[in-house]
This record gives sequence, structure tokens and C-alpha cells, in this order.
Amino acid sequence: MKTWLWAVLTICSLGQPLLGEELVQDWKQWRGPHRNGMVESSLRFTAQSRIETSWEGNVGTGFSSPVVSASYLIAMGNVDDYDIVTALGAQSGEKLWEFKYASPLDPNLFEGGPTSTPAIHEERVVSLGRQGLVHCLDLKTGELLWKYDIVKSLKYNIPTWGFAGSPLIVDGHVFLNAGSHGVCLNLKDGELLWASSNDEEAGYSSPLQLLGEQSNKLLMMNAKSLNAVDAKDGDLLWSQRWITRYGINAADPLLVSDDSVLVSSGYGKGTGLVQFTSGEAELLWRTRAVRTQMSPGVLIEKAVYAIDGDEGDSPQLVCFSPMTGELYWSQEEFGTGTLVAANNQILVLGGSAELTVFEANTKEFQPILTKKLTSGKCWTPLVLVGNRIYSRNASGAVVCSVVQ
Repeated sequence: MKTWLWAVLTICSLGQPLLGEELVQDWKQWRGPHRNGMVESSLRFTAQSRIETSWEGNVGTGFSSPVVSASYLIAMGNVDDYDIVTALGAQSGEKLWEFKYASPLDPNLFEGGPTSTPAIHEERVVSLGRQGLVHCLDLKTGELLWKYDIVKSLKYNIPTWGFAGSPLIVDGHVFLNAGSHGVCLNLKDGELLWASSNDEEAGYSSPLQLLGEQSNKLLMMNAKSLNAVDAKDGDLLWSQRWITRYGINAADPLLVSDDSVLVSSGYGKGTGLVQFTSGEAELLWRTRAVRTQMSPGVLIEKAVYAIDGDEGDSPQLVCFSPMTGELYWSQEEFGTGTLVAANNQILVLGGSAELTVFEANTKEFQPILTKKLTSGKCWTPLVLVGNRIYSRNASGAVVCSVVQ
């Protein structure tokens, strides 16, 4: 195998802060600056760290993650069968603007509302609703710049639980997980640049850009397979069959090197390591010992930390080898949760809104601290910007917590 992911991230990172300077990275897209749940930070949690609520707001029902750019926090929710994109002051919680459009709440074994996370690029915000409506808004004013209806324009089927993949913006292109293996729009005006067929329904995970020499390629999961496509024209380069019950391929693939990726699903499917070249892919191993239903894990120093199991079946926190699938340890009955990492510290937000911070360690689970951040159901990953934690629950309560 080629260079490991963390070596690539070292090259791509913003670097270390100067002495006495705080390192703060904005969180402008799903899963953070590198789209892998990891952020470089000067913040270090200790048992003495205090976490206090700074402000609270509400953005409507949904599971869309907040995104932050400088002084703007953008979030999505649904109120009275309208999807609403809301801008709040990241430091104050003050409502700056909102943009709304008709869309059903559509609860289906969950509360409903938007499940895709918007993306911010420079002065633009791009969002995707569960019915396939794409909107591009001005970051500062909320003015509509353009819109695109995937279902009406491309005759795509809407997946059972709606479109959930979060937009990926690269080099002026907006990539969306729709159709059998993706759609690409022009960020400037919403023009359709390419679209895949409707042979298979889209999965619920988000587009992911490959690394190194293959950075011109994307990974897209549909209901039955993991697919690599050419970012320029959408050509299908290779496909690895990955069939999960109900077509729920929801957790993002996790890159472990520039030529291999972990793929994982719940419902008894399990986890596998796929190695690929420019024209073919091979499943090196598969285990049912780890099954991530919704939230992808994080990779730190040749170990993956993830939530194993389906919601309602006492999911557990696990640590395992991405090379073999060997389980290093598990923490039972951890609950449905999501993970992000700041350096080698991992932040888990449990489904009941309790934050647990622990140090990456393949020997055992040793929590540093726990703290209740909000209330209600929390299936949405938290966001960490500087010393501020942003979390939300299913009913739309957004909480900004300050770490001291």
C-alpha cells in the first residue's frame, strides 16, 4: 500500500501555530476541513476542562450538521413543511437571515427533516434537501443565487429516506450523491456539467475525494455498491459490490491510504477494506465484528474508532485495525453516537446528547471527561471550531458550548 492518510494530511494541513497563537480551522463542510471528521487544534481537553453553554437557538427539525465560516453558522431544519436554511452568528447565536422553501417533513421511522449538511465555499452556501432540491445562497445575505431540481430535471428516483449525501465543492464544481453514481453542477450558475444514470438509487453517504495522484477521482455509494468516478466527466472507473439490507449504505467510506478505503454498513453487513487501482477494485477482507449504521469512524495512528451496531440494539464504541479488522477493544452500550477528532483526542456525542472525550489508545478506553451538551436525540456530529463546540438535536436545538 501507498502513503497512509495521516501522512497526506500532514502535508495538506495548515501547519502548526506560532508560539502563543491559537490554531482555529473553520468547519465549512460535512465532517470538517478534511471531510474525515478530524481537525487540527490547539485545544487540549483535560479532566479539569470546563464546558459552559454560550448560547442556544433553534433551526427546525432535522439531522443536518451545522457548518461554520468565520462569524457565520449555517444550519438546516424543517418547520411546518418548509425546509429552512438559517444563518446564525457563530459567536452570538443572533439570527442573521433565513431562506425557506416548501418541503415535507416526511418522518419515516425517524423525526424527518433535512439530513444533508450544507457546504460553504468562499461567499456561497450550497444545500441539498431530501426531495432533491439544490439551492445556492449568498453567505452574507441569504439571497438565492441559483437552484436546481435533481428529480424534476433528471427524472431520478428519490431514495426511501430522501437524498442525504452532503455536497462536496471542489474547483468550482458541486458534487452530489444522486443517481447511480453522482451529479456535478457548476458552482457559479448551477449549470449541469454531468449526471450519472438512474440505474440504481443513491446511497445515503456523501461524495468523497480520493488522495494523491487519484485526487481527480471521487467515491460515491449507491444502494448496492461503492463506485469510483472521474470528477471531470462522471465516467464510472470501477465498482465494488456492497449490498446492505434496505439499500442503506449511509456511513461514509473512510480513506486509509491513497489506494485503499474502508466501507461499512449496519444491518449485519459489516466492514471491509477495498484496495483499488485506476481501473479495478478488490475486497481484501470483510468482518461482521464492526457495523457502522450511520456515522463513519475516525482514523488515528493506524487505528479506527467507530460506533458499532444499529440504533436500538445497544451500539458500542470500538477500536480496530483498518488493515485486518482486528478488534482492539470495545465499550459496550455506548449508544448511538457520532465521532470527531481533534489531534489525537476523540469527541463522541452520544445519542442522548452526552459528550465523552478520550485519548486515542489501542490498549483500552480511558475517558478524560463527560458533559451533557443539550437534550433530546442527537444523531448529528458535533462541530469543533477553536474552543467552541456546536451541537444540535433532532428537534433543531442548536447549542454553542465554550471549552475553558
